Amino acid sequence: MTITRTHIRRGSLITAVLALLCSAFLVLPANADALPFEDCPQGRFCLYDGSGGTGTRTDVAEGAKAERDAGTILSVKNNTGMWACMYGKPEYGGGLQTVKPGNGDEYVENGTRWVVGSYKLVPTRALCFTGYERCADGKVCTFAERNGRGAMTVHNPQVDALTQNYGNSYGPEVASASVFNRTAKHLCFYPTDKYNGTWTQGTTTYGAYVVLRGQSVTVPAPFAGTFRSHELVNGTSECQ
Repeated sequence: MTITRTHIRRGSLITAVLALLCSAFLVLPANADALPFEDCPQGRFCLYDGSGGTGTRTDVAEGAKAERDAGTILSVKNNTGMWACMYGKPEYGGGLQTVKPGNGDEYVENGTRWVVGSYKLVPTRALCFTGYERCADGKVCTFAERNGRGAMTVHNPQVDALTQNYGNSYGPEVASASVFNRTAKHLCFYPTDKYNGTWTQGTTTYGAYVVLRGQSVTVPAPFAGTFRSHELVNGTSECQ
């Protein structure tokens, strides 16, 4: 029996492997396209006026906010350690999109643009759902939307010359879907501009709507949107 041995020269094998590797590298593009948003610096929240991280880029630092005039924003990259809250209307109103740390987001889908009306960067996602922090210490603030979101009206307590009650009148245009009583006194709301009146729901009649000192609240029916005056009192029994 004859045994045939095949000998492969090592030099030929190495040459063949190198040729394959070189051909693999040759199919790669000479200049690969940059990844979306990779130009956004660490520690910055980047806003782009183009989709996919294109166009003009605006960088803001952690804790930044814009309650209105946010400009054209079609995509974002959140390279901060905070949550980004993106709102569909000014003053943290309208729809809400949240962007976790390290993520990007798009505001154009199938040719439809989701308008960004305002934004803020906050430590936790839960803070995206409220806007009460805008009310300054010692003030009474009402908001157009639930949870302190939307347009805010600051009511500066004044002594009414006629009644000597602390409070001021509200026009029908002043929204009151939610309230923050950031004063050291209790707050009594009324449905008339005379610091009195009642609300009726079914067979039940309500007097003043009370918000205790330091509390924030989303106002339920039938009170929401009907406040016309308020007073600040030391005890709730002082409400008219």
